[in-house]
Amino acid sequence: MKQLDLQKSIETFAVFDLFMAALAFGGLILALLGFLLGGYWLYLAYAMILSELILIYGIFIAPKRLKTTIYREAIRPNADVWVKVVLLSDFHLHGHKSRAWMDKISSKVSAIKPDLLLIGGDIVVHNAKDAAKADPLKNIASTYGSYFVLGNHDYQDDPQAITAQLSEFGLHNLTNCNLSINIQGKELRLSGLDDAFYGRPSLPLNRASKDTPHVTLAHQPDIILNFQEDDTDLVFCGHSHGGQIRFPVIGSIRVPSAFGRKADGGRKIIKGIPTIISRGLGEVGCRARLFTPPEIVIIELGI
Repeated sequence: MKQLDLQKSIETFAVFDLFMAALAFGGLILALLGFLLGGYWLYLAYAMILSELILIYGIFIAPKRLKTTIYREAIRPNADVWVKVVLLSDFHLHGHKSRAWMDKISSKVSAIKPDLLLIGGDIVVHNAKDAAKADPLKNIASTYGSYFVLGNHDYQDDPQAITAQLSEFGLHNLTNCNLSINIQGKELRLSGLDDAFYGRPSLPLNRASKDTPHVTLAHQPDIILNFQEDDTDLVFCGHSHGGQIRFPVIGSIRVPSAFGRKADGGRKIIKGIPTIISRGLGEVGCRARLFTPPEIVIIELGI
């Protein structure tokens, strides 16, 4: 199994919080200095004020602006059965994520009335106990079931405990499993793979037939490093957070993938395979997002 060189680390927001507080304080001092000195120093003052506003937006507003993204994907050109799939990924539950946030997600997804709910891993940041905060997911009814795989952060503490917790909420563990779902007389083959970094993905995929529509749920897009083009028709994944911090023109500063910005989020073609990458619902490393809001992904899937 090909793996990235990802060092296991316990993420903490304390350093980020202290850094942001220092940055905010320094910005205010410079802004005041600019206004006191006047002249060209006023440009510095205005720049500092703008920076402070961006900082406030990125930390306190952007991470709460829940977005819904819709894709229409026909696996077969003559598809006559359409399945409403909802993909959620990268909750990164921790001390700063309130129950109200999960209630909001659950309420919005319930209103969508999904046929199939897929959870793409990274339920927590590093503490398995935080998986209990995913409790509102049990309120989401899906016609053909709700399934999950784990992500790299779920392996930093107790993945078995997280799996057990999600199972208590009525979600089905799809890790290294294959199943067939009969939808209005059509068969849909669904596969799930373990985390590409810390897990043991079961490869190659067990595809029943090339004539049967086949979709795969994984955490990282990097799992496709090990795929052949005809292994699956469509991949659902997360992990990259859309870069989490993006800037106009420049785009993502960092994307944690061997594919780089090609795998930052959205619908991509990777190694010839259509891939839908969730930008996630939480944050890690820093408690901020910029120009990549948390998202609920809806896929209208034609089979």
